[in-house]
Amino acid sequence: MADENIVSKPDLKAKDFVPRGKKSSSPFNTTLFLGLRVLDCFVQYILLSSTYGTNIIKFLGGSVIPSPSPLQTGIDPIDALNLSLYRAILLCMISTTTAKHIWFVLCVAEEAWTVSGAVIVAIFNTFWNSLNNLLFLCALTSATSHPAGESLSNPYLLSGVILFVLGIGAEWQCEIHRKAFKKDPKNKGKPFTEGLFQVVRHPNYAGYSLWRAAGALATSGLTSSILTGAFFLYDFNSRAIPALDEYCSKRYGAMWAEYKKRTRSLLVPGFL
Repeated sequence: MADENIVSKPDLKAKDFVPRGKKSSSPFNTTLFLGLRVLDCFVQYILLSSTYGTNIIKFLGGSVIPSPSPLQTGIDPIDALNLSLYRAILLCMISTTTAKHIWFVLCVAEEAWTVSGAVIVAIFNTFWNSLNNLLFLCALTSATSHPAGESLSNPYLLSGVILFVLGIGAEWQCEIHRKAFKKDPKNKGKPFTEGLFQVVRHPNYAGYSLWRAAGALATSGLTSSILTGAFFLYDFNSRAIPALDEYCSKRYGAMWAEYKKRTRSLLVPGFL
């Protein structure tokens, strides 16, 4: 699907949480965002390790999955988490996304966060992670309903981890390559269209959608994964991409128009 007929709308900027083109620093807003993202790791740990998560499920009338024996590695900081290996992997995936966000904000992002943008994006991530983990704890929706249960041989976990690595790896690679491109003075005023950006116009958004779907797969199975991936692809296609397209069209002009002709797919080659 191409988007050659994207029409500029007055509310596009309102739908985008990034103040495009406003390159400045905002230590308070940045610290607020980073603090909320780190806090998310603790929230997810509490849901997975304590009775808070299971009590929420029970309060809503659901039944919960059994609590397995915690991981015993002989490494005190790991064993002190009191998590099964499966749950430790889920927490590791969440922590990796937080680390990626911290790296992006401190090392890549040039635009200053707004207070509302920092809070909305951070809370949204916490909400989605919490939803995944509550679905994991609920017996009706948990990926551990598979005969392999809460073990490393569970195909939902194995597939989820593989897709997660591919998704966040692609997103991370996009930002690393784009950052290196922008640092070169010879590329000033040019859009970055190399690497994965030659395959689709927004591979970083595609990578994000993939690792989000992977997290859902590992926690609550295939149906949840498909719905999650579809939601994020739709969200990017209807919100962030039109706003970014408008910004890039104004900034790069004919170069951006030529790039759109050359790379027609937005997120999924030959499909979207």
